[in-house]
Amino acid sequence: MKLELDIIPLGENNRDVMDALKRDLKEKNFIVRIFGRMNIPKTSLNFYRKQYDADVIVDTLRKMRGNVIGLTNVDLYAKSLNFVFSIAEYDGPSVVSTYRMNPTFYQEKPNFDVMVQRLVKEILYCVGRMQGLNECPHPKCLMHRSRSAGDLDFKNGNFCKECEINNTLKGINL
Repeated sequence: MKLELDIIPLGENNRDVMDALKRDLKEKNFIVRIFGRMNIPKTSLNFYRKQYDADVIVDTLRKMRGNVIGLTNVDLYAKSLNFVFSIAEYDGPSVVSTYRMNPTFYQEKPNFDVMVQRLVKEILYCVGRMQGLNECPHPKCLMHRSRSAGDLDFKNGNFCKECEINNTLKGINL
């Protein structure tokens, strides 16, 4: 059974990134719908931090049904964390940012493919969280919480054996 994902561009997003994301997720057996662009809630901007509060954005997306993922290119933070790549909740929406996934953020050469690989891994992590999967301590597992771009790169794009077994026991097929 294919899982449906509704991607909502928040603010300005690169069309090439959206197309690559849709292609890569379809290859992983997802049905992907990309909706029209929404504005980022103005109340999410923390003027002093020059970042956006991911929890405020998720609250805005809550009124939508389904597996909703807001995709943005602004810098996100949550609670006491300096930044986050994403916020995802069980049975709720999530928001993902490409801001710190882009190699140019780290003064590296632009690399579109690396950014898309990082984005796909982070979205798969979010889908797992939305489906009720727990975070995993194994750094190569998709369900391991990434705290840096290096963490995203280190993940192999698959679930570890323990998570595969837990997925099967919970009836989750990702």
